[in-house]
Amino acid sequence: MTKENGRIYGEKAFIDSENVKTFWNNNAKKDSSLKSVLLGYDFGENSADLHNKKEAKIVLNFIGNEKKTILDIGCGIGRWAYNLKPVIQKYDGIDFSDEFVKAANNNFKDNKEINFFCMSATDIDRTKLSEKYDVVIVTEVSMYINDDELEKLYNFINLFTQKDSLLYIQDTTSLLETRLTLKDFDSKELKTKYNAIYRTKTEYETLFKKYLPSFKLSENGTELLLDENSGAREETNARYWCFKKQ
Repeated sequence: MTKENGRIYGEKAFIDSENVKTFWNNNAKKDSSLKSVLLGYDFGENSADLHNKKEAKIVLNFIGNEKKTILDIGCGIGRWAYNLKPVIQKYDGIDFSDEFVKAANNNFKDNKEINFFCMSATDIDRTKLSEKYDVVIVTEVSMYINDDELEKLYNFINLFTQKDSLLYIQDTTSLLETRLTLKDFDSKELKTKYNAIYRTKTEYETLFKKYLPSFKLSENGTELLLDENSGAREETNARYWCFKKQ
């Protein structure tokens, strides 16, 4: 285990969830764009769009073209409400940033089938949501949750799904042999202190096996998402997993 200026290699270090929430609210106040949501500041001007278009194609191919009820955990400004609009029967998005939720509700105020709620992924108010969903999407969420809280998120995924429900998870992962934690890291790109946990592929798949045992990985269900034009970094890259509940 080594520590270098807010970069912690190997150790299971804790990050402050309130600092994470403050970061995202401040980020949303400054800019509620796609680039803000996907943190594409230090890449090309179109990096966020390239990321989003590639990911949208993957998810649409995965879930098909029939109308679906969709739960989006970590919805931000509602990019999945945009991306999946042709197949939405009912969409509920949740995010712990009240600033992003305000922006999302304003963007979709004329769409009765699309709703956004401010709540944490580890403290979901089930009374505001549907009992079950055809599709659950969880993007860039687990990396902001400490190990001892992740079980809560995965338990909610189990509760909101049933046989044949589809699950898409995407998170930025470590490309190293061990996890990398940024703890109060002074980010030149973001011009503020940043906190995140980049777990390895193996770590995530161990968690899925433990907490999501009824979900089966689809064929070609896990891949790295980004290239050098859309946000790939030397030590980290976004990875996605596509599951179907058995």
